[in-house]
Amino acid sequence: MKKFVSVICIILAFCLLCSCAKESGMGDYDSAADFTKEDGELYSDVPHERYDGYIFRILNAKTQSSASCLDAETVTGDNLNEAIFVRNTNVEERLDIEIEEIRETPEKIFDMSSAACLAGDGTYSAVCNTASMQAAMAVNGYIAPLRYLSGINLNKPWWNMSAIESASVDGVYFFFFGDIQLSYYDAHSMVAVNMDMVEEIEGMKNPYSLVDRGEWTFDAMLRMMQDAAYDVDGNAAMTYEDRYGAATDTSILFPLVIGCNTSLSARDEYGLPYMKCLNDEKFYDSFALVSDNLFERNDFLYDTVKNEADGMNQAAMFKTGRTLFYISTVGSLANLRTMDYEIGVLPVPKYTEMQTDYVSFISGDHASAFGVIATGRNLKRTSVILENMAAESHREGGVRQCFVDKVLSFRYVDDEKSRKNLMDILDSGFLDPADIYGWGGIVERLEGIAGKSEVFSSTLASVRLKSLSDISDTVENVNKYR
Repeated sequence: MKKFVSVICIILAFCLLCSCAKESGMGDYDSAADFTKEDGELYSDVPHERYDGYIFRILNAKTQSSASCLDAETVTGDNLNEAIFVRNTNVEERLDIEIEEIRETPEKIFDMSSAACLAGDGTYSAVCNTASMQAAMAVNGYIAPLRYLSGINLNKPWWNMSAIESASVDGVYFFFFGDIQLSYYDAHSMVAVNMDMVEEIEGMKNPYSLVDRGEWTFDAMLRMMQDAAYDVDGNAAMTYEDRYGAATDTSILFPLVIGCNTSLSARDEYGLPYMKCLNDEKFYDSFALVSDNLFERNDFLYDTVKNEADGMNQAAMFKTGRTLFYISTVGSLANLRTMDYEIGVLPVPKYTEMQTDYVSFISGDHASAFGVIATGRNLKRTSVILENMAAESHREGGVRQCFVDKVLSFRYVDDEKSRKNLMDILDSGFLDPADIYGWGGIVERLEGIAGKSEVFSSTLASVRLKSLSDISDTVENVNKYR
């Protein structure tokens, strides 16, 4: 980050951050470089060292999310940008360091961080990339296990311990998630609904009420999809110009299956991973429910793959008011800010009303995760800097709060209900190690048989040995580098 920034820019950044905090009902953002008693007991033991102008370089994968940035050199007028700017300024002054971000594609970041580790190069201190890329780093010994990062306190709320635990193998934590960079939350699956259409269709139930009563199930969503389908132009042929329950492609398969509270993998009594789906009737039932109802030919869904020539994807169909639902991720909400319709945010539906909680699947190919390159210089220093960045991000009116406000900064039918649903979605995220580590290539294989549940058993049988071998290799490598 540049050190010579005008006083006017700094004042503007602080004012905008205070505005962000006030709009969210929180107190003014304290821009002091040091934590004080006023910050509370939570921050009293954040480690504090001085590092003589050390340049802290972070490799960071580019994504579509503005929340994926880790540094801000100038004031732009965007609250999240200003929160990042002030966060880094405070940490730089507190620890006497300079933060420098290097951004490239996920593939390029993987190559750069792997090469640095193999060469024993300490140029880069930390790396932020997709969970799947970080998993590949971990099994090759390129990422330092968290037990070597003594400055990080995983008991603090600025670290997402649930996600960290989900991504671990045999009790070893290699990469982690937290408030430093919140585009991880963009990868949570959710369902957007056109509330104008809900009110327009006679007799359609309010989806917010279904969620509140625990009645928001796959069958309930399916009925609403069927009720929404309508031949708008009356030509007896459903085209992209008509109205549908949803637009579909295989990207919606796993969010809906995992939303039924099932999983590809699990841990046995010894904490070791195994492929649960290979012998799990619930997983088959969930797959068949979603696959047979959404991927066989019907008139209430618009298949974007079969109708590729129309040039209409899920987002385009929803934005133009042609579908009732948009099944995607929290990050995709940014594409809907210009919609002319009132929309709402819902969790992924449950399997049945008997299911206790809603579950949001998080794809390993989209969730951003932090890691520390194994050959980095002074892992204690790196961990202290990351802890300070995370703690600073968590402060009132800081990065975390501005991220949530930005996600919600467009039209909703009821802002409070949407906010509640969004927070519930972010609290219900589920990462599956089989997806993150790619065991047996099972995700791609199952996506390939969407709408063909009759070949489910034979497909699993074909990947059984490969998935078991992949798990064995992962565990062996993890223990080699633990």
